[in-house]
This record gives sequence, structure tokens and C-alpha cells, in this order.
Amino acid sequence: MSQASRNKRFITNSPAETQGIAADFAQKLNAGDVLYLFGELGSGKTVFAKGLCQGLGVEENVTSPSFVIATAYHGRYPVAHVDLYRLDSAASTDLPIEEYILEKGITVIEWADRLGSITKGIKVKISIANHQKRVIEIEDLGD
Repeated sequence: MSQASRNKRFITNSPAETQGIAADFAQKLNAGDVLYLFGELGSGKTVFAKGLCQGLGVEENVTSPSFVIATAYHGRYPVAHVDLYRLDSAASTDLPIEEYILEKGITVIEWADRLGSITKGIKVKISIANHQKRVIEIEDLGD
């Protein structure tokens, strides 16, 4: 799948719509893809991750791995779901993040802003427009 075909902008009006957009987008993913999720608290990063996992055939209950840093799921591809919320930027940059990245699976990293500059992978920025409405911007930075 070309980079440009994975660059998208969506507006959703409910968590269910956000999950649906993510589930559809999951169909465009390939083994080795890394998604970096950006957005303020409550913007819908975990909701988006749930939708991605649903689209990848994960049957397990997907929750935020904030207290354990990372959770593994199994679907069409293995999925590593990483959440950096509990780490400050200094601790996040010291974290060997490459150890969480799955070459033969999909890696989803919430609170990616704590990693510093992202130069490759897929950036997903979720913004709160109002109580229910979200703006989702997906940018494929390539390999």
C-alpha cells in the first residue's frame, strides 16, 4: 500500500465511529507497521486502538495498558499495544522502544509525543472538537 493512500483525515461523532474508522484503516496495515498515537487525555487514543485491533481480528478485550506499559494481542497479525502515559519524556526516551516493535506484527504506541521526534511509521493525531466529535489525522511517514 502506498504512503499517500494511507494519509487520511476523518471527523467522527462518537466512540463507535472512531472505532469503525480504525477498524477500516486496519485493513490497510502490513506486518511491521508502527502507529504512533497523539492526542490529549480523553481524545480517543485507546478507542482508536480498540478499533484497530477489532479490524485485525483480535477477539480479546482491548484495554489501555497504562499500568503495564505494553500488552500483546493476537489476531490476523500479532499486536503490541504500548501506552507511555505513566512515563515522563525522559523515561520514555530511555525506554528501549525498539524491543516492543513487532517486525511480523502491528505496533500501536499511545502517548507517542513522549518519544520525541517521529520520523518513520504512521502518525495518528486525534483532536477533540467537542464532547463527542473527534478529528483524526493519519499521516504515513514511510519507512
